[in-house]
Amino acid sequence: MVIINNTLQGVAGVYTNSGSVNKLAKAYRQEAPVNDNIQISSQGQQFSEIMKKLKAGSDVRMDKVTEYENLIASGAYQVSNGDLADKILQYRY
Repeated sequence: MVIINNTLQGVAGVYTNSGSVNKLAKAYRQEAPVNDNIQISSQGQQFSEIMKKLKAGSDVRMDKVTEYENLIASGAYQVSNGDLADKILQYRY
């Protein structure tokens, strides 16, 4: 007894014809451009330059550090207790 099932034969045909699919895929890949090109706007270029300068700089302002070190060492740096409490509460709530 022979059972003919077109769906089964169609699926089997995919496996036997996979060589032609691979050739088509290779041909498509070869047509793809070799180099990608992008154009960055002048505003984007300016932003990039500014970011490079910011990253190159230090996060610590040594002039301010030295100023406050000198004030603390001389005893001239005074903090209001009320102002300090207000700032602490500001961050907590």
